Amino acid sequence: MNLPGEKVVELPASKINDAAALLSRVFWDDPMTVFLFPDTGERRELQPHFYVMNIEHAAVGGELYTTSSFKGVAVWRFPGDETRRKVEVGKDPRNRLPEMMGAGPFERLMIITECIYAMHRSLVKGKHCYLLFLGVEPGQQQHGIGSMLIKPVLKRADEEGLSCYLETMKEVNLAFYRKHGFRVGDEKQIANGGPHIWALQRSPGA
Repeated sequence: MNLPGEKVVELPASKINDAAALLSRVFWDDPMTVFLFPDTGERRELQPHFYVMNIEHAAVGGELYTTSSFKGVAVWRFPGDETRRKVEVGKDPRNRLPEMMGAGPFERLMIITECIYAMHRSLVKGKHCYLLFLGVEPGQQQHGIGSMLIKPVLKRADEEGLSCYLETMKEVNLAFYRKHGFRVGDEKQIANGGPHIWALQRSPGA
């Protein structure tokens, strides 16, 4: 879909906090967010910091995109690409997560992370494109913005023969990603009220 006046642009570092706020609005009721922060007051306070730290990590060697009018955000990482910068262990922004989140939410995050890492490792090997976050401002969805945001990397993946990968915790998102060539490679149910996780992969040219 053509969106007059809109184009995909790189997200500047100065807009990371704004991107985190946008993603917090998009994923306010996402099953993972609700599992991590069941208390809405805690969620409102802590969720943006969670996204800031993950976006800052992805910014090192990854790619961050928004639209010219800041209607959405796409955050990509590129595992296995040795030509890209790597985050130094001691300088990883995510090192602040345990203190920021507190014991309960961080323990629940580790449960999800362990499952996600296992699915990721089993499905995709070598160099590939990992869509960490894709969010479109509530009220601006269903207008082609999400498709526009992921198109540049999908196009490049096709040209370079690279697979793409992502996870989602909402079944309603599967149709959108199928439209872009992704298929479900695995799915898991986290115990104790945790989310159901779908792992999706895309072959080059799909």
